Amino acid sequence: MTGKESIEEESRATPDARRCGEAEAEVMNLRLQLRESLAREARLVERTVHAEEVVENALAAEHELRLQIGRYADFHRALLHSRAWRLIQFLRRLVGREW
Repeated sequence: MTGKESIEEESRATPDARRCGEAEAEVMNLRLQLRESLAREARLVERTVHAEEVVENALAAEHELRLQIGRYADFHRALLHSRAWRLIQFLRRLVGREW
């Protein structure tokens, strides 16, 4: 082979090597994007699960509070309609002071 032939052969191999390098770079880029996507998905799943747990806890607390308010309302109604309460209010009105 002469020097000219080796240069021609090298110039033919250069585009192939370039295409091969570009393809490898694209594969690596896609792998990296896939890893990042999987990591992002895992974080989102974790956040979603945590948010669902917080909502469940809040709903349970709301239910308990509603039950407690209902019990307090029943107690208040019972107190207002009790004879002892009415007697106390009657005596206070006699002295000029209503509670």
